[in-house]
Amino acid sequence: MEQLKRANEAARSLKAIVDSAQNPTFRDVLQEVARTGLFTVPDALLPFAQPDDPGVVDQEPSDGGPPEVFDTSETAAWRSMLASPFDQIEAYDQYVSGRSPFGTHQGVKGLEFPRVMVVISDDEARGFLFKYDKLFGLEQKSATDLKREASGEETSIDRTRRLFYVTCSRAEESLAIVCYTSNPQGLVNTVISRGWFDGTEASVFAL
Repeated sequence: MEQLKRANEAARSLKAIVDSAQNPTFRDVLQEVARTGLFTVPDALLPFAQPDDPGVVDQEPSDGGPPEVFDTSETAAWRSMLASPFDQIEAYDQYVSGRSPFGTHQGVKGLEFPRVMVVISDDEARGFLFKYDKLFGLEQKSATDLKREASGEETSIDRTRRLFYVTCSRAEESLAIVCYTSNPQGLVNTVISRGWFDGTEASVFAL
């Protein structure tokens, strides 16, 4: 009975945090769970289960063994995610369960929808495997691209072209493409000159 009483108190305490008008973060919820012991905190989240101590480096206080060395980028990613509002959990649940109207370019492969809007932004993607500005002729090919082309190897432009086909071919009835770029008119000129779209289908909109 005592264990059930503690679990009930912990659940009520957690609900008070979640329902708070202060708009708690994921980390606020995590720290409350850790404080009450309501659930077992995964090892990857243990460094964040307590308030930050400026004098202590991130480490894993696990079972008395040596501290686990955390990858800096992974730690930063967890920290950023845990700093976001907890009320986003419903939208996240919809996304991971496939009920969200949004998806990544790679994640929609094999799916079909009546209407599709493809959003493209190299700056937001911050990647190097795909480069839409190169595909649209807005950025010059790199020395590596030219070397790979000469040897018949795959380039970032080849990968991007396939990815672009995947996203656009998801549409059953209508397709809209929104592309953020520093040279929007150059992009429009390219897609029209290549015959991908005609003059009535491609336009520049200023934000």
